[in-house]
Amino acid sequence: MNLLKRVSYLVLLLLSLSITISCENNDEDIVEITGLDFVVATLNAEGTKAGVVPTTAFGNGNIIYTVDFGATADSDTDVFQTSAPMVTYEYPEETITYMITVTASLEGTPDVSITKEHIVTFVVAPVTGGPGSTSPLEGTWKFAPVSGAFGVGPAFNDVSWFSSSADDITGRDCLFDDEYVFNADGTFSNVLGAATWIEGWQGADPDACDAPVFPHDGTAVATYTYNEAAGTLMLDGKGAYLGLAKPFNGGELAAPGDAPDSITYLAVLDGDTLELDIEIAGGGFWSYTLVRDAAPSIEGTWKFAPESGAFGVGPAFNDVSWFSSSADDITGRDCLFDDEYVFNADGTFSNVLGAATWIEGWQGADPDDCGAPVFPHDGSTAATYTFDAGAGSVTIEGKGAYLGLAKPFNGGELTAPGDAPDSITYIAALDGDVLELDIEIAGGGFWSYKLVRQ
Repeated sequence: MNLLKRVSYLVLLLLSLSITISCENNDEDIVEITGLDFVVATLNAEGTKAGVVPTTAFGNGNIIYTVDFGATADSDTDVFQTSAPMVTYEYPEETITYMITVTASLEGTPDVSITKEHIVTFVVAPVTGGPGSTSPLEGTWKFAPVSGAFGVGPAFNDVSWFSSSADDITGRDCLFDDEYVFNADGTFSNVLGAATWIEGWQGADPDACDAPVFPHDGTAVATYTYNEAAGTLMLDGKGAYLGLAKPFNGGELAAPGDAPDSITYLAVLDGDTLELDIEIAGGGFWSYTLVRDAAPSIEGTWKFAPESGAFGVGPAFNDVSWFSSSADDITGRDCLFDDEYVFNADGTFSNVLGAATWIEGWQGADPDDCGAPVFPHDGSTAATYTFDAGAGSVTIEGKGAYLGLAKPFNGGELTAPGDAPDSITYIAALDGDVLELDIEIAGGGFWSYKLVRQ
């Protein structure tokens, strides 16, 4: 992160505090409240959400701060009390100047007040995701599997208090496999699996991998707003978070139920790397490095696996008891095993069959044998494909385009080439360079194929 960005982010957030605390002063020594001050932070991309952190020279925990955000004259809906943690308020969506007043109260001493001007500059921030839009964050992210993937320290990008080590990649594997998912529609999800890293404030003793604790368990209904120009990323949804669950704007959680409704991070996106920072109390910062998981892709050229059982059919899913190809078929049907199923990067699909493929009776063969491809299953179709790894499906669009064998289609088997459907959807499971496909035919039967990437 370059110096200019670092400086601008510090100015944007306005949360650096310098608090002088005398450990030798007890409650009885305080005869008056001195050094009252507060800082204001803008917490959302639109510029309307403000956070206030008040301080005094001797903040002993008994002082109560009353924060009046100055937005309403005839009600107290914008007035809050705190013992020092940040309080927040969301102003109307307009550019206007407000006067924020903080009053400090301590039993037996006079109240002290201070007022500052706060300018709300409303902007229509770009909300990533949604119909017709794209998000540069869209996808699944995890902690970078490197030392220093997360850490904390006394200043921005300073992790001298603590920084994760290379050993943590395996020692805290339940944290490093957590997923932070930004969807195209603007929704966000924490996908944690059966275990994540649980700490003392969540009930762990000692800190260890364990079942996620509500509300930081992935059940939050959340959205995200990424403002690239402002360098901010906001999550809306109680219990939604990035990196670690404990830090929030202005502090660290002491109990799960204290989770805020939203969190704003400083964010710098560089391709598939996302650098995040969040300021806590006392000017400290947590820093994270996330990397985007590569989206599963079937791009490339595929053929039947050269092994017995490469294709077969049976009365149920993954049951090929009716028929299964043998090891002899690899050479006996070599014209089929050399057929290519080509998924191109631009979304187009091709059957590349060469001079011969396996021809059956419904295509005019007698007996079934290697022969010239028969239209429309001859590779001449202009076809496209859609692969959905999450749904476990691949759809081929184009009359005569197919995977594995030309005969099966959704709900049946062809009796004539001209009856070929306009599209076929297969159940698909991708495991690296192996693609397992299944398609249901009439009567609950299934054809199953195993393809390998070339």
